[in-house]
Order: sequence, then C-alpha cells, then structure tokens
Amino acid sequence: MSLAPTSPIWMPEPVLWTPEQAAAYLNVSRNTIFNLLRRKQLVRRKIGGKTLIPKTSLEAFLKRDHPTK
Repeated sequence: MSLAPTSPIWMPEPVLWTPEQAAAYLNVSRNTIFNLLRRKQLVRRKIGGKTLIPKTSLEAFLKRDHPTK
C-alpha cells in the first residue's frame, strides 16, 4: 500500500503577496515595487512587520493607464 497521494494537493492562490512575489507577477524588480508603494500606486498592508500587497491592488494597477516615458 502506497502512502503517496494519488492527486496533487490544491493550494489556493494567496490574497496577499510579498514584494518579491508581486515583482515576479508584474515582471519588475523588487525596487520598482517599493517605488510604486512609496508613490501610493500600490496598496500596502503591514502585518507583523511584514509588507504585503493585496492581489487586487496589483490587478487594479495593471488595468490603469500609465504614461510612458
């Protein structure tokens, strides 16, 4: 009898992302994420000293028009 699971374990996508996860999602650097947070273009949540970014904030950022340089 095998103890290995027969199907993969489903894990829900996180609602709050670390700056590193957000950077990977947007394909930008971690510094860019902190610049966006400082300019209040992304929402930040501080929980236990950790900076977390709601996924809804990232999605809203992607939907907004942004001027190009």
